[in-house]
Amino acid sequence: MAGTRIDFNFGTLGEKIADVLTPFKPAYSKLGYKLFKSDPVLDTARKFGFKVVTYDIDPYPLRMAAIIAVRMSAFIFTTSVIAYFLYHKTNHHSSPVIKYGIIGGLITTFLAWPLVTGMSGVMLLDFWRPALGFRSALLVWDIFKIRTKEEVEGWNFNRFLAHLWAFPMEEEDIAERERKEGFKRDPRIQNIKGMPKVAIEFFLMFGLLYFIPPYELTMTMHTLQRHIYCDILGIDILMALAFFGDGLLKGLGVLLGVEMADMFENPLGTTNIRLFWSHWNRAIATVLHRVIFGGSKNKKKNIQSSKNANGGNRVSKLNRNHLDHLSETEGEGGKTDDEDEKSSRAGGRRSGDIKPMTATNGKQANGKGAKTAAGSKSRSPFMPKAIAALATFAMSGIFHEHITYFTLGFANGENFLFFLANGFATVISTWFKRTYPKINDKIPSPVGFLMLHAFLLAVCPLFCSPFIRSGFFVQMEALKYEMLPIVSRSRGSFVYLFGE
Repeated sequence: MAGTRIDFNFGTLGEKIADVLTPFKPAYSKLGYKLFKSDPVLDTARKFGFKVVTYDIDPYPLRMAAIIAVRMSAFIFTTSVIAYFLYHKTNHHSSPVIKYGIIGGLITTFLAWPLVTGMSGVMLLDFWRPALGFRSALLVWDIFKIRTKEEVEGWNFNRFLAHLWAFPMEEEDIAERERKEGFKRDPRIQNIKGMPKVAIEFFLMFGLLYFIPPYELTMTMHTLQRHIYCDILGIDILMALAFFGDGLLKGLGVLLGVEMADMFENPLGTTNIRLFWSHWNRAIATVLHRVIFGGSKNKKKNIQSSKNANGGNRVSKLNRNHLDHLSETEGEGGKTDDEDEKSSRAGGRRSGDIKPMTATNGKQANGKGAKTAAGSKSRSPFMPKAIAALATFAMSGIFHEHITYFTLGFANGENFLFFLANGFATVISTWFKRTYPKINDKIPSPVGFLMLHAFLLAVCPLFCSPFIRSGFFVQMEALKYEMLPIVSRSRGSFVYLFGE
């Protein structure tokens, strides 16, 4: 790994020499607070007997990062203006050649964006370009072909930009919340309310960097040790995505006056593989589901139909449910996995229990087309759902290989295998729940939690190894030391939580 040299014996000595050679560095920051002479986290780790390894790292390319950030912002704004203009122009043309030509041109532009610009060496920003470009290419189809003309023409430019490049709350969800609460919330204030969570993600992200080894050290680790540190890296990836994703989304939402949705909903606190992925990156899952795997052609009509069918008391939700096409709610009145989890935590009835017949969940038992006492209809075949779920995970794998290639310079299939393995695990988990519901319901939540994380521990190196091998998080550590209130820039560091 370029720019990285492991030094087991002289790390602390190197820091002291650096202090001697730079005696005139200021003791206070420009904001007036006193700077630490050394890293207090490493000092504490050494005090309690943990082995600390330090190594050389290149300075973080701050100047290049600033240049790339400005270029990315300019690209996002410019393409939004062009797409906004072209959308309203295509509505005046009946020629499918013109419409599909514009859609194809925009999709090609977004997919080619990282290819044309190339890798800058600022891996964090190189990561976001293919991720944003791939997702926005899908959102072009969503805006131009799936959403209704009336809906999109009702957006101002700010909301159009948000739907093309960000993850705003759907307008019908906001309207339903206003109907229930009886007042309208200010979108900017709602985004600001999410900032404390972003701050927590910030500290967790940089804190976990102390426990992520450079690639050279992983070569000497035994399998379980390597898997545990990869698991820590997986959590740090979650924190990094959550911090930068939610932070940028909330900031953009404040600027645009558009309320943003949360990218993640505590996936680490879930109790099964389906729940884990339904709470993971919702910004990607929702668009993959809507665009590639059966998105509605007329969402607003579907919502109105749902309102009429339920006496106006329910709206169709565009949320995390059913994103893997393995819904357990084929029967009327059934619960989603999320509702099932909440019910079981509260000591209520689980989704496998029999529900009493009511006017809403079943007809009279002696009537034509009568249903069972559970008020449910026969479930649809499982195999088509399983195939669709595997296709969803496979597409997620392709998406991440696309990102890896344009970020790290290679794509060796590890990420694809990771998502495919999770797809099979999700299908098997759902099959078990459908086939043996009584046994499944008897599994305690703590046991389900441990089973989930045991599986993730087993497969996490497939996802994390490319990031460790490329030094992605070593560069992130350089960014950490640019931000920490320490007098001199420290060397890279790794704290052994156990073993050596």
